[in-house]
Amino acid sequence: MNIYPERMMMPAPPRWFKAGDILSGQVRLHSYPLTFVCVDNPGTAGAHNLETTMAAAELLEAQGWRVVNFADDGRRVYLRRGYHPGSPGTPPPVQHPGR
Repeated sequence: MNIYPERMMMPAPPRWFKAGDILSGQVRLHSYPLTFVCVDNPGTAGAHNLETTMAAAELLEAQGWRVVNFADDGRRVYLRRGYHPGSPGTPPPVQHPGR
């Protein structure tokens, strides 16, 4: 029994997102509280799926996320953020043009 109801565990946010939702702007991870996420592009393997997954990964990289690994013939990408937005004293990384 939890004697401190205000300390009840909140459900963890999801870690799996669809590449199409990232690209369409339906999912925004600017203030996402955790460090690791997975972006999936369900469907059959192929060049189009790989392009969609890579485009979502590139968009997230511009927001401070870094690719850890691609899996399932490019249908899935694992990303890690190197900083937490809102953490005291931790500015977001500088994005240089062309990098």
